[in-house]
Amino acid sequence: MEQENRETIRLLIVDASSEEAEALLNVYRDAGYPTRAHHVTSMESLEDALSGHQKWDLIIISTAELPEGLTVSLVLDRIDQQGRDIPSIVLAEHPEEEQLELFKLGVRSVITLDSDELLLLTSDREIEDLNTRRHYRRMSVALNESEKQRRNLLDDQVDAIIYISEGQVKYSNPAFNELVGLDAAASLAGQSFSDLVAEKDRKDVGDFLISIEDSGQALAAIQCSLLVDQEDELPVRAMVSPTSFDGRYTLSLLVRPQELEDTPEIEQEEVEVARPDSETHLYDKEAFKEQLDVAMQRVVAGKDKFALLCITLDSLRALHAKGGKRISQPYHKEVSSRLGLELVEHKAANWSGDCVMALVKAGDEKTVRILADQVMKGVTEEFVTLGNNEIPVKLSLGSVVLTDASSDLKTQLVRARHAATQAQKEGGRKLCFYHKRKINAVSSVEKHLAGMISQALKNDNFKLKYQPVISLKGSSEKHFEVQLRMVDVRGREHDSVTFRNKLDKNALWSKVDRWQVIEAGKELLNTARSKDKIRLFLHLGGNAILEKEFLPWMGVALKAAGIPNSSVVVEISEQNIVRFNKQAPDFFGAVKAQGFCTGVSEFGCSLNPMETIAPLALDYVKVDPSFTKDLTTERQGEELKKMILALSEEGQKVIVPQVQSAVEMAPLWHSGVDFIQGDFLQEPAEHMDFDFEGEF
Repeated sequence: MEQENRETIRLLIVDASSEEAEALLNVYRDAGYPTRAHHVTSMESLEDALSGHQKWDLIIISTAELPEGLTVSLVLDRIDQQGRDIPSIVLAEHPEEEQLELFKLGVRSVITLDSDELLLLTSDREIEDLNTRRHYRRMSVALNESEKQRRNLLDDQVDAIIYISEGQVKYSNPAFNELVGLDAAASLAGQSFSDLVAEKDRKDVGDFLISIEDSGQALAAIQCSLLVDQEDELPVRAMVSPTSFDGRYTLSLLVRPQELEDTPEIEQEEVEVARPDSETHLYDKEAFKEQLDVAMQRVVAGKDKFALLCITLDSLRALHAKGGKRISQPYHKEVSSRLGLELVEHKAANWSGDCVMALVKAGDEKTVRILADQVMKGVTEEFVTLGNNEIPVKLSLGSVVLTDASSDLKTQLVRARHAATQAQKEGGRKLCFYHKRKINAVSSVEKHLAGMISQALKNDNFKLKYQPVISLKGSSEKHFEVQLRMVDVRGREHDSVTFRNKLDKNALWSKVDRWQVIEAGKELLNTARSKDKIRLFLHLGGNAILEKEFLPWMGVALKAAGIPNSSVVVEISEQNIVRFNKQAPDFFGAVKAQGFCTGVSEFGCSLNPMETIAPLALDYVKVDPSFTKDLTTERQGEELKKMILALSEEGQKVIVPQVQSAVEMAPLWHSGVDFIQGDFLQEPAEHMDFDFEGEF
């Protein structure tokens, strides 16, 4: 139900018709995306868009009516010449006829005109791929910088260090080079490590290092002899640990000379490594994380296959609540011990009070399921006997298979836990796998939402909240925004902004608007008895522009309640003004004629925002919340500041919504903005009782 917090999409739209371009933009805004767009009507306008600092996410080219002098080939060639990575989607009347040639030009996708749902799905995919490429570039730069810093640190190390992968030297620091009699600045990269080992030890050292690479052992040590100046032998002790170098899985050897009286024979030493608990056979959390890091390196390198298995002890909390530690602790110890024995060939750890996390050697769901069945049978088959009581064991298991695309271990651990929770919800004693949830953009979503709205109206499951809109320039009036909430069958509140844009252009929304006018009028009347001058921002749906009876009805309803029309600001979203651009001027003229104030919300996301509202007599302009988010980016809200200046010059009062922190609020003090609102100042409340005289 809740709409995800979508990132702003920055679009280049190539179409001869500005109306078609605006309609295309509204497809994204109806889907909940904040937008920034540039309408490309010539090669010069394309050059303008590409020459600035703006990053563009998509270019949409409509071949039905290309601007004069432009072709798909010319547009894409110019983007390539500028070295810009902007995925392209072509809208065509007959895509099957043009597809092959367009793909040869470098077009990423070709879809049929007016296929809005397919356009959104394709755009999501292209932007996800684009963000992956951008992330890869950022990480490549960061990795190169990190490797530079690591090389500098290694070069300054007193200890001799060498990195090896599949028997080849990847890097050796100056201390190692000097240890084997080479010049400190020499490079051993690409040489076989066995050439540096005394002949008598070569086979054993090679086999040992291969076994470490194959097993993924977290820490090991070996004693052998290295060749110095290709002749003399130097007995050394090397600590071996897995790591990554230049983004690849490698072994790091910390090499130190031995005293001559030490045994010259090669010896694989026992080193101090983390061991499982002797009673439960489970590792502690930190040791498990180290094993998990090594496993993930090996998975990414294609050297091994692993899965995470989360096992929850479903009865533990109930036992603790009933009998306290006297019962729960010995029960937990016994079940943990059974789990440790069942998973002894794998790595398992006590993760939290009622959860055991295991790293198992399995690369597919079938193998994990076989292992899970064995664990379930071995642990739950017998009751736990405590004194005279026999307590059954109930487990829920969740798993996620690790792949080279899942390097974020924190996310994988959370996913395994979520899968175990799902198994609990389904009654326990079973295994569930985590599968990425697919979000279906089904065409019936509006029907589903419309049904929910109808039910909410019927069952009186709407409620209003009020958020203060605070003047930064001083005002004799107290301003509040009316915010509509819908309460679902589970008692959860849903903000209307998450579904309003899909329905508010339909006749059904007129009933919602009428309901909120009546309810807000009642609250305003009660509050007005305090003699405060209050002005309400009342957001109406797009259908109010079309319904000729609505404004007269609203005037009569407020008059009957004794509320002056000047106490209400009638607010319409920018996308509905664009959608009904021919009717909007007459509508706002009628609003003014009845004595209401006028406003636009979600402003700044159309192709030409200032031109969009130029014919309208607007008193207030509330910018889109995406501009507030930009205040904390590296550009620090440059677009917003320019917009505030342009609107102020037109005599319109500017409101910046969704100010959520002091960091966002600080730059607004000197920006020229008239009003601010947001949870940082006060969250929406059921009554208009904010202290405008207090500090904020």
